[in-house]
Amino acid sequence: MPSPTSKTAKAGQRSDPLTRAHKYWRGEHLGIDEDSFIAMTSVLRLHRLMTTNIEAELKRHDIKLTDFMLLVTLEMSDNHTRSVSRLAKSLLVHPTTATVATDRLEARGLLVRTPHPSDRRATLVTITEEGRDLLQRASAVLDAVEYGLPGASPAERAALVDAIDAVRAAAGD
Repeated sequence: MPSPTSKTAKAGQRSDPLTRAHKYWRGEHLGIDEDSFIAMTSVLRLHRLMTTNIEAELKRHDIKLTDFMLLVTLEMSDNHTRSVSRLAKSLLVHPTTATVATDRLEARGLLVRTPHPSDRRATLVTITEEGRDLLQRASAVLDAVEYGLPGASPAERAALVDAIDAVRAAAGD
């Protein structure tokens, strides 16, 4: 049987991009750390596939992925409240992105802003009941599509988290 990258592969048979990347890397002698390149490519491809799947599902609830993650972060926070700057750090987004998402969610009544009691420069954001309701509906939708990891077993998900946790820790997260 021909390999997935073979030109004689059957019509309709998918060619694995990482198999092609391995072959190209070796053929072109692009560097000594092929495994790191392939790992990076694999993670970035998975990220894109997951994000595309998740965003399509959330769009049906008129919510963006950043908005969903912001609401999740608020729901899990003490008193369901955080400053906008702390939200930006938690979500790994630029403060302007957090502010724009906050504007969008506040306009829909999904959160409220209040002045920080001791820092005049800071604004606190709190999830509302409407925000919790939307978060529950959106979470159920994402649960149905296995949060962008369709077909992965619980053991595979756990192994993925463990592997990524080790790399994140080494990267300073």
